[in-house]
Amino acid sequence: MKNNRTYRLLTVIVFIFILGLLVFCEKGEFKTAFSINLTGEVNWGVECKPGTYYTIYDQKGNVIEKTSRMVNVGDEFIDEDNNRYSVIKVKGYKAEAELLGREEIVWEVNGQGETDVLGGDFHIPVQRVGVNNLVAVYHTHSDESYIPTDGTQSIPGSGGIFKVGEIFAEKLRSLGMEVIHDRRSHEPHDANAYRRSRRTSTRLLQKNPAAIIDIHRDGVPDPDFYIDNVAGQEVSKIRLVIGRQNPNMQANFDFAKRLKGYLDEKYPGLVKGIYLAKGNYNQDLSPRSILVEAGTHTISRERAQRGIALFAEALPPVLGVSPSPTPFKQEPAGTRGDLAAALFVILSIIIGSAIYLVISTGSIEGAVRKLKQFITVEWTNFFGKRWRK
Repeated sequence: MKNNRTYRLLTVIVFIFILGLLVFCEKGEFKTAFSINLTGEVNWGVECKPGTYYTIYDQKGNVIEKTSRMVNVGDEFIDEDNNRYSVIKVKGYKAEAELLGREEIVWEVNGQGETDVLGGDFHIPVQRVGVNNLVAVYHTHSDESYIPTDGTQSIPGSGGIFKVGEIFAEKLRSLGMEVIHDRRSHEPHDANAYRRSRRTSTRLLQKNPAAIIDIHRDGVPDPDFYIDNVAGQEVSKIRLVIGRQNPNMQANFDFAKRLKGYLDEKYPGLVKGIYLAKGNYNQDLSPRSILVEAGTHTISRERAQRGIALFAEALPPVLGVSPSPTPFKQEPAGTRGDLAAALFVILSIIIGSAIYLVISTGSIEGAVRKLKQFITVEWTNFFGKRWRK
């Protein structure tokens, strides 16, 4: 009987220990996966097969959106003119959307000298000047390229999208921001790419960035759908994508609206819109996480680079960061989350060991005697042998 109880206890201790290691080693991964499983389906973000894309029509038959992202009933999007639509029907690669109304996205400066976007029903905290000027950038689809410039639409592990990301990073640095541009590959370009890039996103978030950006390009074959002349430059328009199946959806959506609101004022026409897609896109990890699409594969990369450079100008004011260069204070190895996870593991081991000693010896006094014996005899003998050597 006593052996059975000890066996069950050891099983619980091992489980707690493994749980602690999961939290420690994959901070955010376990917690989020667990919460998503409780709610049902996990959808990381699905795209069409190469060469295919969706066309979305309004109820009058006018084309209002094109995307190589999988379109689902319930998806919503805000177009360039801030009209908000909801997808009500999908048949093949055609979808129908109804007009919900106009989304009020207006960039203003409030009485405290902080920026705001009117019309939103949720507001993320504005960063104070000098508090955090770090932005993290990565690429889930590291193969994405631009045919006119790169010669192909896909270069596994070394796509032209990296060069677009580097221009984005350089522009942010010129504006006084600190940037981590992660060029890690997440190949192949399949349904599990977001699972692989989740580890990258988790590692980047340990640096405590003010925002984390996943830069892509679209796969719509029509180049005219994205190109435009903005501020006297031939650029590619930018689309912002928010996953609507994550607990940070409203915060990330508000962040996207702030970005669009600023750019609508400074560079009208640059932001093509905001798409609220079925999926997660790892945006549950941060309230300032967005997916950015810089053009499509049939335009030149130079257009995408010019467009993303203009887009970068929105980050400092939206985050409320000083436009002048400020020294970046690197967090010490590990963050508060890491420390808490490590303490959790240590505490689990201590508590589990204490319970095991009490049960195996039959009393608290016996457990204390066993512990004293280990410290005074076995531990001393262990070091005594090493010292005698």
